[in-house]
Amino acid sequence: MNFQSPSNCTDYIDQVIDSADIKLFKKSLQALPENSEEQEEDFEFLQEIFRGFSRSYSVVQNIYDGEATFNSLLIYPFLEAIANGVTVNHCGAELKVGEPVLKSMSKQLKELGLQLHDKSQYKADGIIKLFKMKEIEMLFLETSGSFGNKDKVKINFDHHKGTFGSLAILKTIADEFCFASVDTFKTLKIFFLYAADTKLHLWSVSFCKEGFFELWREEFLDISPLFEDRLEFLPRSIQFFWNMRALLKETVSTIAVLKEEHLQEMPKWRYTYCPFPTLSKLVNPLILKLVHEEDSTGMADMGPFYTLTPN
Repeated sequence: MNFQSPSNCTDYIDQVIDSADIKLFKKSLQALPENSEEQEEDFEFLQEIFRGFSRSYSVVQNIYDGEATFNSLLIYPFLEAIANGVTVNHCGAELKVGEPVLKSMSKQLKELGLQLHDKSQYKADGIIKLFKMKEIEMLFLETSGSFGNKDKVKINFDHHKGTFGSLAILKTIADEFCFASVDTFKTLKIFFLYAADTKLHLWSVSFCKEGFFELWREEFLDISPLFEDRLEFLPRSIQFFWNMRALLKETVSTIAVLKEEHLQEMPKWRYTYCPFPTLSKLVNPLILKLVHEEDSTGMADMGPFYTLTPN
């Protein structure tokens, strides 16, 4: 799904991308055109994206040197820009980094009566949380080693781990707004950004019907880290991050509707039994926290498997 950037942004995008060298690139990204208050957020978002690329183009360290380098240079700056650009419903979206714990997984494991310890905690590589909307987690990052890493066991394990993490978030939201409508909940998407080899894969998980969920790769971006590749790579990357921000905005809006529906319906059943199954009953996925040492055997053969994208 493509969300087109406003046509009045194209001149600014072109002036930065067409910069002849990195010095001019840095200068051009600072030259924001005059714009209205409604357009200001879009231009600030684009400027933050370009700042991220400016930094990655300028470093002299080895970008292949470990997962932390991959995250700090090629992922975190852009997730930060996306979080800052999701301002709908005063949601308080912010990015947490440094192996933050996925609270939804901890909550669901606790509900199942499982003992919580360090190994049972789901530690993501980053989480975008809605701090003014009950600290709901709506996107998290799984990075499979260093940039260019091709270890299939690690890559496939992290993909399956991310899938179960997304299901735990969906279940937590269903429990929180249990009296909201099923139809609205079906439109809710939770995301995990899966960084493997040289690619970023944006996956979504949503509820279909009791016992069934949809895992969907929204899109992917193959990272070209060199400045000389910018003419082809930057337009694709801007579209990728623009789409991601738009999808997250839709998720925030859906959560706001779920909250409103829940609050409207809840008083009806304050003193009597609710005769229909609530979201908490209908949305009941398998809750599983994978542990690499125990669950990675055979992962190299389990996928995900991708088909070639038609030209």
